[in-house]
Amino acid sequence: VSQKLRLHLSTCYHLLNTLADAGYVVKDPDTLLFRISGKIGYAVYGQASPAMLVRQLTSHVPALQEATHETAYLSIWAGEEIVLSSIAESPLSVRVKALIIGFSEGNHAMALGKAILAYLDEAELNQYLANRDLPAYTPNTSTDVAALKAHLIEVSQQGYSLDVEEFLPDVCCIGAPVFDAQGRIVASIAISLPRSRYEARKEALLAKVKQAGAAASHAMNILGYAGPAYAVKEAY
Repeated sequence: VSQKLRLHLSTCYHLLNTLADAGYVVKDPDTLLFRISGKIGYAVYGQASPAMLVRQLTSHVPALQEATHETAYLSIWAGEEIVLSSIAESPLSVRVKALIIGFSEGNHAMALGKAILAYLDEAELNQYLANRDLPAYTPNTSTDVAALKAHLIEVSQQGYSLDVEEFLPDVCCIGAPVFDAQGRIVASIAISLPRSRYEARKEALLAKVKQAGAAASHAMNILGYAGPAYAVKEAY
């Protein structure tokens, strides 16, 4: 910055800290470098693409894994699909082998998916459900649209989602939503673990997952990022 503007280093340092105090730039805690926030108003900074969302939110996944010692995941709402975008594995934890980067199925049965579906508006949810079946992965999977919608209302009210052997036997998941700077759902973060550990640690782990979701949402808010704007087609 000093070289580009031909200003003295101490002057640049003072100006950058002034801009940071006013919310126009933010200091990255990992690199200690400054970046422009969404408050500047440039569209390139205000609206985040799915790729940008992954880049900004991925760091929260290993942080959740370290906090819980369970395998952690991040999914992104890409307009028509919920796409698994990041995995941080724990050597002591269960790893759901079916879940790989790019996986976009079974979201009605997974905490990752339900944490996003619960916060879509009615038109978005109807479009999503109209374009796919609801297969039963286990006897606990909800395959009825009306029952699923009723369950999603509960998820949105409580602020977290659960998968208790709905996607795989003996595997449970806890998920939380991630919102952009405008309060719209853009992603979800979750952990998976065996049923035995889930029963013993549910409340403590639930608090950590919700904290991770809140931290990711807070980061989006500080940066001023809004998720991609998607046109919703009428579902027939």
